[in-house]
Amino acid sequence: MVNEAAASGDGQEPNTVALVCIECELTINTMSNSHTTRAGAAVCLECVTAYYVACAGCEQFIPQDEARTRSDLVLCPECYAKPSGVAGASVLDQSGIESLIAEYTALHAEEKRIGTRMEEIKELLKDVAATQPRVSGAVTMRAGDRAVKCSFRTTLKCDAEAVERLEQTLDQNEFGELFERKVTYSPHKEPVQEFLSMTDDAHEEARELLRAAVRETETATLTIVPKPKS
Repeated sequence: MVNEAAASGDGQEPNTVALVCIECELTINTMSNSHTTRAGAAVCLECVTAYYVACAGCEQFIPQDEARTRSDLVLCPECYAKPSGVAGASVLDQSGIESLIAEYTALHAEEKRIGTRMEEIKELLKDVAATQPRVSGAVTMRAGDRAVKCSFRTTLKCDAEAVERLEQTLDQNEFGELFERKVTYSPHKEPVQEFLSMTDDAHEEARELLRAAVRETETATLTIVPKPKS
């Protein structure tokens, strides 16, 4: 139903504009008892309470049967379609942020303790597995219906100087059968940035090639700030 403006004449002040609730079709005063849905329709307080919910993303009222939920957040279809985390993060108040920080720091401490203990147990189990018979290069150890499997594999590591001496005694094909030569490049950030900021014509082509050869990426790292000593 399209909302209609009702002219004053029923006891209201002259020129006061009232709207018709889209649900109950009763006249509502925009100054005291009016809410607007996401679609722009006017709804009285009673009908909002009965038939609508507020989206946690855009904070607008939507019909209850159109609401979606994600991680206990009530969202409209548009906010629900956004990537996970985008809709909820923008509406966190200070207490919500503080709650997340407290939970994260507590979980971080627990994760560190669990990780340390797991590594200790892992090394002990590896030592035990090293003394057991292997099947296809692995040892499976059981405790009731639970089990762990320790796999063993060997790798070769090179002494660069010794390999260079060996290369002198073999022809190219023989050496190529034994070793694969790998070349890697690690850009130096500040010199690269300085080179790209240059404006001379002589290196214009080189700068374009450099821009194509490297790309800058950003990584976010969250760390725990130690508590100040009292």
